[in-house]
Amino acid sequence: MNSASLAKMEGSSSVEGNQKLPKRKKMINDEDTMSKLPEPLISRILSFLPTKDAVRTSVLSKKWLFCWTFITRLDLDDTDFYSLKKKTGGKMSFHNFVYRALLHTQTSTFESFSILLANEYDMSLLNTWIPNILTRSRNLRVETHSKMSFSALASHSLFDSMLLEEVVLKMDSCAIRVPKIFARFASLKLLKLSGILFTLHSSSKVLTLSFPLLKVFETVNCRWLNGNRLHLIVPLLERVVIVEDAVSMSNETSVLAIYFSRFSMKQFSYCGLANISYYFKLLDSSSAHNASVNVVVKQCPTNRVTVTKTRAFVLLNEFRQMKCVEFEGCEVLAQSKVVAKLPSFEMLSHLKLGLVSGEVLLGLLLKSPILKTLHFKGVSTFDTQVLNSVAVPDCLTSTLQVVKFDKLHGCEHELCLAKYFMENGLVLERISFYLVSLWLGKSKIMEKFKEKLFSFKKGFSFAIIEFSYDV
Repeated sequence: MNSASLAKMEGSSSVEGNQKLPKRKKMINDEDTMSKLPEPLISRILSFLPTKDAVRTSVLSKKWLFCWTFITRLDLDDTDFYSLKKKTGGKMSFHNFVYRALLHTQTSTFESFSILLANEYDMSLLNTWIPNILTRSRNLRVETHSKMSFSALASHSLFDSMLLEEVVLKMDSCAIRVPKIFARFASLKLLKLSGILFTLHSSSKVLTLSFPLLKVFETVNCRWLNGNRLHLIVPLLERVVIVEDAVSMSNETSVLAIYFSRFSMKQFSYCGLANISYYFKLLDSSSAHNASVNVVVKQCPTNRVTVTKTRAFVLLNEFRQMKCVEFEGCEVLAQSKVVAKLPSFEMLSHLKLGLVSGEVLLGLLLKSPILKTLHFKGVSTFDTQVLNSVAVPDCLTSTLQVVKFDKLHGCEHELCLAKYFMENGLVLERISFYLVSLWLGKSKIMEKFKEKLFSFKKGFSFAIIEFSYDV
């Protein structure tokens, strides 16, 4: 190889080295930039990671080594400590990690603390952790499928907390003894409880809870034992959701009444299996004048009808100034003259019903003078003569614009009801029929139904009449 060629190769190598050097310097500079970040900012970044990952990340740099101890959020999930390869040791590793996290974190107040327990544990451990957590956390989330009871210390820590802003307790079955007859949660804005069995203090049958800032109150399959009144003082409350659909609770009937006072409720939702478990009372019904109410009662047996009917009446009476209502389980109302006893719903503009009888439907229309939208999921067989036995509801002649008729079978009583709306709905803009099946839409039954329907006299000047089928 001649000297010229060698010089050329050396020159080429020198150029390549010079090209690589800036990239290497850039990597070093990037590392320096990361290291120069303020430690509070590093801790803040780590706070958005699951706590186990935050600790792992900290060991990547000597400067970061203790930054995780200043994180503002603890997010603990025991499933992170179990693996298919390592079948043992996960439980002990998780125990130790939680203890170290609570012991070594130097943040005086956590923005949030979340702990998920997917595996079985000695629940005395959780009772040891909870008091420590409650004195340091603004937002608390605990989720476990293990049955447990709060210790006396844990219960006192919960009901004495002035720091909590959000609480989510998603339990399978958790017993909590309420240590007092009055408690004030000064900062709480959101409360979601699931699977909690509260036992009220033995000195009183009434528990009063004050939530000056609470906006959301949700319970799922919770019970308030040993009492007859739960009084909630909630001046900023906007949304209430109560679900009781556990089969184990469907055979129970509580005597408890839940009172709401000083509120500005926008949404109330109740879903119950077999009955309505509580009496609901509003100490100022005008505070719910724009509320949307959703009530679902599933599979109410005959022996529960009477008490459920009474509680349904009380609930609807309390929300008589509501704007929208969805009520599924109308057979509860059909058992007596309960609809006739209801007050007039002067503010009601939207009404949605499940399967309903013609008598109940007509009764509710008579009680809703400014109704604009009506939607019902089918109509059961009824005496069609009832449609001519009373005066036409005011809403049909002045405000009702939209009618949606679900689960249409093409039966004679359905046709009579459709005729009633066609003839008396003077301001109707749209009437929709949703057939129970696509096959029905192509049958002779529906051909005859449509032929008769379009032959009826129409009270409105123009409206869209449409047919489709349920999907």
